[in-house]
Amino acid sequence: MGFLRNRCDYPLKYWIKRSAGFSLCIVAILVIDSLYKDQSRFWLNTGVGFIGFFSIILCNLVLHIHFDVKDPIKSPLKVKLLSFLLTFTVCLSMLAFSAHLGMLTHEECLMIEGSTLNFFLLSGFRAAILNFIVLLWLYFLMTDYFKNQLELERSKLDKLKERAVNQMLRQQVQPHFLFNALSSLKSLIKKDSAMAESYLLQLSDYLRGSFMTSEDGLATVKQELNLCEGYLSMQKIRFKEAIQYHIQVSEAVYKDLLPIFSLQPLVDNALKHNLYTTEQPLHITILEKDGWIIVRNNVCPRKTSVEDNNNYGLNNLKERFSYYLKDSVIIREDGPAFEVHVKIIQA
Repeated sequence: MGFLRNRCDYPLKYWIKRSAGFSLCIVAILVIDSLYKDQSRFWLNTGVGFIGFFSIILCNLVLHIHFDVKDPIKSPLKVKLLSFLLTFTVCLSMLAFSAHLGMLTHEECLMIEGSTLNFFLLSGFRAAILNFIVLLWLYFLMTDYFKNQLELERSKLDKLKERAVNQMLRQQVQPHFLFNALSSLKSLIKKDSAMAESYLLQLSDYLRGSFMTSEDGLATVKQELNLCEGYLSMQKIRFKEAIQYHIQVSEAVYKDLLPIFSLQPLVDNALKHNLYTTEQPLHITILEKDGWIIVRNNVCPRKTSVEDNNNYGLNNLKERFSYYLKDSVIIREDGPAFEVHVKIIQA
C-alpha cells in the first residue's frame, strides 16, 4: 500500500498534532454563536464539528501521503477528485448525524425536508468549502515542513562545502610548503644537525596541527595561533633575520573560535607577496583588539609576479567566514602596512 510505504518520509505524528489544534480553532470559530443561542448545544456542536473537520484532515493526509503528493494545491486531478469525495462522504455522514440529533438550524431543516436532492446539495456545498479550507491548511503544513527540510539540506551542503574548501587549502599549501621545508631540512642537516633536529620537530608538530578537523569547521583561537606560530618559526629558521614576527593575543580569547586554517594563509600571503632581506626584514604582527584578530605586515612588493593571486585567497577567506558571521573580514592597505582583520567567533 502506498501509504504504508511512504509514511516514513513524512512527520505524520507532528502533522496530526498541529491539525488537531487547527481543527479545534476552526470549529470553535464556526460554532461560537451557539454559545449565545443555546448553551446546552455549544459543547455538542463543538465536539461533533471537531470530529468531522479533524476526520476530513486525516483522510486528506492519508490520501496525499498515499500518492506521495507534497503540494496539495498542485496535486493531480484524480487526487483532487478523491479528496473532494472523501470530504463529501464525511460531510454527508456528519449532516445525517446532526439531523438525527436535531442539531441543524431551522433553515437547514426546511432545506432538506422532504427532498433527498437538497440533502445531497447541502452536503456538497459544505464539502466544497471545507475541502478548500483543508487543502489550504495542508498546503501550508506540508510546504512549511519541506521548506525547513530544504534549509536543513542546504545547511548540510554548506558544511560539506566548507570541509571541501578546508581540504583544498591544505592540498594547495602542503605540497609547496613540504618541498621548501624538505629542501631547508637537507641544508640544515649538513650545516647544523641540532638545528635540523629542532626544525624537524617543528615540522612534525605543524603537519599534525594542519590535519585537525571538526564537525563545524571551527578551531579555537589557540589552535590557529599554534599552527601559525609553528609555521613562522620554521620560516624564521629558513630565512633567519629576514623575518621578524610578534604575536600579541590575550589568553582570554584562546577558547574562542575561528574557521580552521584561517590565520596561516594570511601569514603565507605576506611571505609570498613581499620581498624581504636581512637589511629590510618582513615584520609580521598578529594581535587581538576588540574581538578581532589582526594580521599586519609591512609592504615591500616583489617585482616579479607570483603564481597565486592575493585577492583569490582573501576572497576565499571572506566566503568561508560568511558561513558563520556577516562582515567578519576587513582588509586595510594603508601605505607601508597591510592588515587583515578577522572577527573572533564567541565560543
